[in-house]
Amino acid sequence: MIVRQAKAMTTTLDEYKRLFREAHVADQMKLFRLHIGIYLVVNIIWLALNWMGSIKIDPSLAVYYSPVGWGLLVIVHYWFYVRGAENLCKLREDMVEARIR
Repeated sequence: MIVRQAKAMTTTLDEYKRLFREAHVADQMKLFRLHIGIYLVVNIIWLALNWMGSIKIDPSLAVYYSPVGWGLLVIVHYWFYVRGAENLCKLREDMVEARIR
């Protein structure tokens, strides 16, 4: 009877972990889409203001530092927090389980 309860709890716990990971991955994707949206809005405005002449920056290539630099960070965000979201979740689970033991 105890073995049956342990198996049921393990299955329930494993199912919970799987569902939690899926929700975490979905949340990270939503945050990434928000990051992309903010990136596009801010940089379109930034470049438009520079091209219209409202803001003058020297050297002229410095206008592109922000979109390129931020764009690289958007790629890092995707690589580690969206693509690797499930692995991050597993790492956290292992850390919590290690503390319990």
